[in-house]
Amino acid sequence: MHPHALLVGAAFMAGVMAVSAAAVAEESIRQKVDLALVLLTDVSNSMDDREYSMVKEGYKAAFSDPEVIAAILSNSRGVAVAYVEFSGQGEFTVVRGWDVLSSSSSAHAFGVAIAASPRTSAGNTALAVSLRRAAELLSPGEFGSARRIIDVASDEDSDQGRSAPVRDAVVASGITINALPFINDRPIGTYDGHMSYANAQWGLQSTADFYRRDIIGGPGSFLIEVHDYAAFGEALKRKLLRELISSPGVDDNSETVASAD
Repeated sequence: MHPHALLVGAAFMAGVMAVSAAAVAEESIRQKVDLALVLLTDVSNSMDDREYSMVKEGYKAAFSDPEVIAAILSNSRGVAVAYVEFSGQGEFTVVRGWDVLSSSSSAHAFGVAIAASPRTSAGNTALAVSLRRAAELLSPGEFGSARRIIDVASDEDSDQGRSAPVRDAVVASGITINALPFINDRPIGTYDGHMSYANAQWGLQSTADFYRRDIIGGPGSFLIEVHDYAAFGEALKRKLLRELISSPGVDDNSETVASAD
């Protein structure tokens, strides 16, 4: 064989071995983290560009917050986190992940990267399908004994019961689901002489009820209502602090509903 071909082949094999070694190292790191967290964010067409921008800035602010960074550092083995955007069927994109956060700089860089990424879709809202796909990212084989959590940030207010059985299966697999539902309080007109708001259900379940009944689940699961997109960063911070300081095995099935407006 020509010497040049041998050199090319050797270089190729060295590259393959380097990539394989990096993959093994990454898998090893994932196996050792304390928490694996999927940030599942609804970017469907009900969210306009201004609202989307506020959500992205909220992620940047939360992951640069000193309290959140301190809570991340309290996890001695680090936190693996992925940011995912979803809307309609087939519109599910892992924008960032898996990043292992174990320092102030890694947490800050993660938030900055999220804020800088472009919007991936703006279709309808396939919440049940997206929950199932988010759970697939959190297989026990990837993360060993780490706590596994999916955070759902969405303004979906009902899906005719499609998400509930998915939630049950996800929780049965050992994953906790928390939520940041966007509550639409914009006035839309009058009803029987009284002002009506988009969040009013007129005898039906509220948006928060939907998330409490059909979406969240698992030990310590909770939701925080977001009544103003500008308050998303603060609500996200409060949610992250609660998740990051939790201890495996704590028997806490309480649900906390709080306004972030």
